[in-house]
Amino acid sequence: MAELSKPIAPSSFYLEIAGVVDGEKSIFKSVTIPQYQPKVQGGQQAIGCTKGGKTVWQVNSAGFEGLFSFDCVCVASGDGGSTSMEMKKWFENCLPSSSGGKGKWADNRKGGSITAYDTDGKEVAKWEFAEAWPSKYKCADLDVTSGDYLEETYTITCEQFNRKK
Repeated sequence: MAELSKPIAPSSFYLEIAGVVDGEKSIFKSVTIPQYQPKVQGGQQAIGCTKGGKTVWQVNSAGFEGLFSFDCVCVASGDGGSTSMEMKKWFENCLPSSSGGKGKWADNRKGGSITAYDTDGKEVAKWEFAEAWPSKYKCADLDVTSGDYLEETYTITCEQFNRKK
């Protein structure tokens, strides 16, 4: 009888962004994995008919969309070395100067990885990304009736995203 594989626990992961957040202090609540969706050309275009009246359809793959994006959520913090503050600095460096940022987008694109672990803490999957930058920021609403911590969501856009393990 074949041995059952250990499942990947979606609650056991680590997000590293080179030069921004890495090491013991980087803590994220959640990270999404980009959805791959190929561009299809020809779609619902009939190109001919065969013997017996069977229609032949033209469908060609034109590759994948040029950019990938994923969301990562961290708990907001005022501590200068926290994940929240490091992400904020990176976002401000990439934000155009016309929007109040430093306008250094090209100099601040980063690489990194998302690592998933099994229930024993063993690395079982790894996705690597390159040429990434924060393209969107959202802070949770302030609410006096909420018992949750304040969360910040960053959308990270990258030019490459591949599963390596």
